[in-house]
Amino acid sequence: MVNYNVISELIVNILRVLLIKKMMELFLPADDADEKKLQAGFIFYYLLTTAIYSIFGVSVIYAVCNCLGIIGLTLFYQGAWKKHLWVSLMIFSIDMACSLTVYFAFGQEFAIQPQAIQTLLLLISVTVISHISYPADSKEMAFDKRQTYILIVIPATSVFILCVLLYGRSGGAEALLICVSTLIINLSVFFLYHMMVENYRNVRENDIYKQQTYAYKNQLDVIMESQSRIKALKHDMKNHMLALQMLIQKKDWEEAENYLNSMQDFMANPLEYISTGNDTIDSLLNYKLQRANDVLNTVEAKINIPEKLILHSFDLNVVLGNLLDNAIEAASQTEEKELKIAIKLDKGVLFINIWNSCRGIAEGKAQRLETTKEDVSNHGIGLRNVRVIVEKYHGDIDFTCAGGKFETDIIMYVKEM
Repeated sequence: MVNYNVISELIVNILRVLLIKKMMELFLPADDADEKKLQAGFIFYYLLTTAIYSIFGVSVIYAVCNCLGIIGLTLFYQGAWKKHLWVSLMIFSIDMACSLTVYFAFGQEFAIQPQAIQTLLLLISVTVISHISYPADSKEMAFDKRQTYILIVIPATSVFILCVLLYGRSGGAEALLICVSTLIINLSVFFLYHMMVENYRNVRENDIYKQQTYAYKNQLDVIMESQSRIKALKHDMKNHMLALQMLIQKKDWEEAENYLNSMQDFMANPLEYISTGNDTIDSLLNYKLQRANDVLNTVEAKINIPEKLILHSFDLNVVLGNLLDNAIEAASQTEEKELKIAIKLDKGVLFINIWNSCRGIAEGKAQRLETTKEDVSNHGIGLRNVRVIVEKYHGDIDFTCAGGKFETDIIMYVKEM
């Protein structure tokens, strides 16, 4: 005879696992995961939790296996371990609160299968979470220690309280109220997360605009210096013309050429490394290259772009600003201290190549690069932001390290005006 309760348990648990997967992918970047390993992990988790639940029901053993399974699933995603811990605890505490709410409300022998009601509560919870507006790049964000601890302490405390209730086999209206309250509190944490993400984005954007302001100020100094040299040359132009005329009359071609070279050297602005006519790129690169020339031995730049380019200045600051900061810092730690930059636009495709000396980076080619700094929550964010901008322009980015040289290649699809 077919046991319909067993079949319904199997089907309901499939929905539950899919809901857990949905929650994970709201906060962790799924495109970083190995799809086959991820599917295998969720299948194993499904089989494990189904078997444990069918044997022990809602119990401490089931809770422990469920928690370890959820933590194990987050390991298939990239990101800081502290964020993995927070996501794991949040998902587990919500899933556990749904289970115990049904358990203390109806008991194990309720006419309607308890796991079905638990999954219904979980579905409602996931629906609420999904309707909170999360920025597209929030999955890549990693908060500092203080912010992470704030996020972790609530689900961790909730798990402890729920485990005490489960282990003590408490019951009645008080236990049910605690479970419902715990579920509501944990759902409220996602609104806190949303506010923290918005605050983080505002701080990051303000920092980029601040850098952009410094770059424009530096470019203004460059322009004023160039104008000053033009005025000085113009003031003495009559004398220069007379001197050149005399040299030409004497047919002293070599001295005339030397005189013209001297005039050209006088006009050369030592603060102006780049002059494309594109104010955004000129200001940013002159600002960054000035810093590079202060700390590096060799700095080369080859820029070939039009004056007008349909590329938001904020996006350009994110890409070039982060990459050049990383390249300058990496090169400054080597003996060679070399940096080379090449940017060109060809038929609507913007090519960016940054080449610098480096050390301590594994050789090979990769599309992603993790920070080598110890504090992952505060570093490595810039590279993730660069990838977000590159993907916004339907482009691609590659990193290559070979022979102590690190190379970054970017293509982005933009248009000339």
